[in-house]
Amino acid sequence: MNLNALEMVAQIALIIGVPFVLGIWAAQKFPEIAAKAQPWVKNGSLVALLIFIVAGVSGNASYFVDYIGVVLLAVFLHDTVALALGYFCGAVTGLNEYSRRAVSFEVGIRNAGLGLGLVFTFFDGLGGMAVVAGWWGIWDIIAGLALATIWSKRRARKAVPA
Repeated sequence: MNLNALEMVAQIALIIGVPFVLGIWAAQKFPEIAAKAQPWVKNGSLVALLIFIVAGVSGNASYFVDYIGVVLLAVFLHDTVALALGYFCGAVTGLNEYSRRAVSFEVGIRNAGLGLGLVFTFFDGLGGMAVVAGWWGIWDIIAGLALATIWSKRRARKAVPA
């Protein structure tokens, strides 16, 4: 199987870049409308992601059952390392606690919807890949909510600017 790198970049730009640019543009041009739409867009995107994940995993349920232990462990380790790497890179570069937490989420919480989109577009939904990407999306939600809850109960110390 040959992959077309330009086609993949175009797909990524469509999935991530276009909505991102349109969202920023709309928020700047129409801040009142954007503020009212924000909860709907946020909830709608979460529902769409969950539907996408369920479709990806359910279409490949046999792979999930056969490889559940490996998939769960790999995704858990990947997210744990990524969240920790983001946090500690922020610490090493001297960021304050709030910024470290933000970097941790940026590095640790990946775009599972993008992963599933690429799996279905370029790999015909290849079984094991869809299961990993699907569980990855579910775990990102679980890990992100758990970490946000823990951090919300532990107040961050604000660093005094140098």
